[in-house]
Amino acid sequence: MAKKSTPIEKAARMLDLVPFITSHQGISTRDLASQFGITEDELLSDLNSLWMCGDNRFDLIDLQFDSGYVTIRNAETLNLIRSLSQQEIISILIGLDLIEKNLSADRSDIVAEIAALRLKLGESTSRILDATPAQDGQILAIIKKALSDQKKIHISYFSPTDDEITERDITPLHLSVSDGRDFVTAFCDSASAQRTFRVDRIQSAVPLDTPASLTVVPTSNQDLVKTALKISRNIRRSREMLGTFVTGDGAEVSVSSYNSEWLSRTVISAAGAIEVTESSEIRSRIADLAAQTLKEYR
Repeated sequence: MAKKSTPIEKAARMLDLVPFITSHQGISTRDLASQFGITEDELLSDLNSLWMCGDNRFDLIDLQFDSGYVTIRNAETLNLIRSLSQQEIISILIGLDLIEKNLSADRSDIVAEIAALRLKLGESTSRILDATPAQDGQILAIIKKALSDQKKIHISYFSPTDDEITERDITPLHLSVSDGRDFVTAFCDSASAQRTFRVDRIQSAVPLDTPASLTVVPTSNQDLVKTALKISRNIRRSREMLGTFVTGDGAEVSVSSYNSEWLSRTVISAAGAIEVTESSEIRSRIADLAAQTLKEYR
């Protein structure tokens, strides 16, 4: 027994039937059903539905099929070939990208066909799509290997605090996930202390033959900058800006970070939504930074 079409499949097929019949006037119902991979009964049901379509109830499609041959007139509003949706185009382009990246070097013929298809689907869309696996996955694999082998790795790490990329040798200690992001806690040789790195900010990672540091010790809590904050508005966005350093619920929170400079810049960028309530040193630092910023605009 043939599988019955879903309403969405039926509607899509009917939209495709009109332009096809327009360009194949007089086609038999048997051949038309075969072209669309359906039974003649399904086709007749589609045609009967189409017969009642048109611009309005006084201007319907003129569809003839009683004789076993199909002709159509007065179907200008529906005789255009149905366009692919953006989601369908993106799915096809991603599939083409994956196929191309797994082809052997001698299959230039298929590469040429893929390029032709991309042109038909639209160059502007294909340029923004790339099915290359994210670098995060490769870096995670290197980190996991270093964990199991108890070896160091060399990383290039982007620090938003200082807005720069630093080079570090680290010994991975463990991986964790917070708010959908991967983090690696490691002993950093440059800092001579334990640090936590966001994996998606690691630009590159290279395995080293150097054994794991033997002096891996947790960073003392005395190294942390502890501050109490009050969030007056945009609570969700403000908490996201403070990231994993924030503790406490609601508007009254506390933050423990390694860098008072980062905290000062974060509070200023909140544009008044975050206030430091405890830590006179950081409050003074923020006031100085704000004054310097205002001076630049005068």
